Formats: sequence, C-alpha cells, structure tokens
Amino acid sequence: MKLVDPNGNEVTSKENQDAKELEKQMSKKVEKLLEPVMNKVKLSGAQVPQEQLMQLSSAAQQMLFNRMVYNLLQKVGVEDIDEVLSEDDVEELSTSLKNQVKMVDNNDMQEQMKQQQKNNPEE
Repeated sequence: MKLVDPNGNEVTSKENQDAKELEKQMSKKVEKLLEPVMNKVKLSGAQVPQEQLMQLSSAAQQMLFNRMVYNLLQKVGVEDIDEVLSEDDVEELSTSLKNQVKMVDNNDMQEQMKQQQKNNPEE
C-alpha cells in the first residue's frame, strides 16, 4: 500500500505507523475474504499451487482496494471518474504496465510449456 505526504512524496510503512496499521487491517480483510475459498480447498483435500494462492491473494487485495476506492468516491460525492483519473494517468499507467510485460518468442513459449508439464504432470 502506498501512502503519500501532502507534497506527493511516498511514505513507506517502515517510516509510518499509520501505514503499518492500515496494512495490518487490509491483511485481516484479505484473510476474511479468502477464508471461504481456503475452507473449500481444505474440505476437498485438494492442493492449490503456491502460484495460484498468490494470485488469489492478489485478486482479493485488488477487489478490496477497488471497493474501498468506490466507497470513498461515493462518500465524497464524485460522480464522474474523470474527476479523479485523467487520461494522462491512464497513459502513464499503460506505459508502466507495458514495460512490465516480458515478451518471448513462440519457440521459447513452447519450451516453457513443455518444462511446466514435466514439473506438473497432474495438470
């Protein structure tokens, strides 16, 4: 979670007790959100790959964060998303996202898939 000071500079949770507390609260909410899924997994006796657990946790955090933002926007009376999210913001985030994507050619992808199948034959 990123917090910023009035000047727009990021304040890390190591420097800020409020941020640590918010992260702790968010973790509890994520656990509560994931609890029914985890109970279902335990009851079925199935195993969930670590990567999928991380994806579930990430999705739960994103869902909660989106709901918090929505609730906050409703509370302060924002009716049009353009009031809080500009086209420049979208373009900047798009560039950032594009820079995070690693491209591989088709041969590399097929090799990776073969390797995964060797490592996880039950899938």
